[in-house]
Amino acid sequence: MTTRKALSKKIRFEVFKRDKFTCQYCGRKAPDVVLNVDHINPVAKEGTNEIMNLITSCFDCNNGKRDKKLDDTSVVEKQRKQLELLQERREQIELMLEWKKSLSNFDNDVVEMLVDYINSKMGTFSLNENGKQRIPKWLKKFSTEQILDAIDISANQYLQYESGKVTQESAEIFIKKIGGVMAVKNMPPVKQKLAYIKGIARNRFHYFDEKTGSIILEKYVNELENHWDEQQILDDLETEVSKVTKEAKNWSEWRSRLEGWIEDIKKWEKSSPKPTENENPSEEWNFSREITPESLETGAHYDKCCADDRIGSLIHIGSAFPKFNSKTFSEEAFLTIREFLNQLQEIYDVSPKEKIEEDETFVSNFVDECSLIEYFNIPDDAENYGVLSVLSEKSRDIIEDLFTDFYLPRTSYKREHIDIMLKLYRQYYDE
Repeated sequence: MTTRKALSKKIRFEVFKRDKFTCQYCGRKAPDVVLNVDHINPVAKEGTNEIMNLITSCFDCNNGKRDKKLDDTSVVEKQRKQLELLQERREQIELMLEWKKSLSNFDNDVVEMLVDYINSKMGTFSLNENGKQRIPKWLKKFSTEQILDAIDISANQYLQYESGKVTQESAEIFIKKIGGVMAVKNMPPVKQKLAYIKGIARNRFHYFDEKTGSIILEKYVNELENHWDEQQILDDLETEVSKVTKEAKNWSEWRSRLEGWIEDIKKWEKSSPKPTENENPSEEWNFSREITPESLETGAHYDKCCADDRIGSLIHIGSAFPKFNSKTFSEEAFLTIREFLNQLQEIYDVSPKEKIEEDETFVSNFVDECSLIEYFNIPDDAENYGVLSVLSEKSRDIIEDLFTDFYLPRTSYKREHIDIMLKLYRQYYDE
């Protein structure tokens, strides 16, 4: 008969780790049950302690459940076994913590790898601590491959060079845009194309109404969906809508062209049956066909990126004002957004309606009363009064757009979707 040799903690740990701390007979897991290491080929039949002959088994499966009549020593024996089980459970929890620690070290290695990759794109510049803290948050939402792709795209689009070296301003933009690139890439193809078109419009037009522009594009796509499949719509957005967005002289011309096209499409002969009474027709701004927790999270992240871009634009404009302090303004902008979200929460808490009606004056009234406007007041002794006057008016429009991004009643979200979006927004600004 083969002599049984005690298994070392190291071997037991390797068996538990391989079997994911799960009984291979009944599927129960530690620490809910105490686990043993069982020999597949018993020691009595010359089974060895090699890891391929070992398997994870819970105490019950390994020992069987046997009913015995209590005798005088049974209580003491039962207590002894309970103590042994408690000790075994403690040791297994310690092994699991050690395993968890090794996984945590792996996550840290991935973060450091991504930090090194980002730094390699910027030459002499490198991520600061705030920049590094973004990466674990990215990893919770996106795969490592998606992050690497976004880094490459952002680097190609935003890094600029002077005398063969990356400029500091473009390096900062490159880092800020990575999250937005991932959010857009995670959208459905049509949503990605619409985000791309709106980006062109924001960059080309002196004035672009983000809210109205989004509604127009959504209506345009909704009308096309009555006649075309997704690929045809994508081709049209690329060849027609992108083209007119690049060629239009201003926001008014662009809006007029798109609205004219929408009216033309409405006159087309229907190629598909109209919705039945049990189907929901398209609304003015319709997300209902693809609203999922993932799409809501992507939408919230995209709104946050747009808001960050607006704050960056305001800081750039503010540099022309003599007493403007970018750090103080950034801090106050975040606090003001929190206050805006708090006021919205109060409205939602008392509203009994499925969908909260839009108040067209809510955002403008809030902007009039918030302190951000004061950063762009023109000093009485300003030498370049004319320039500052134009910039002050422009800053007011951008501030209003900033809060419009978060004003959910303007959408066709239902109450449950509004609650989720508001929670996501608050998480971003409570960090």
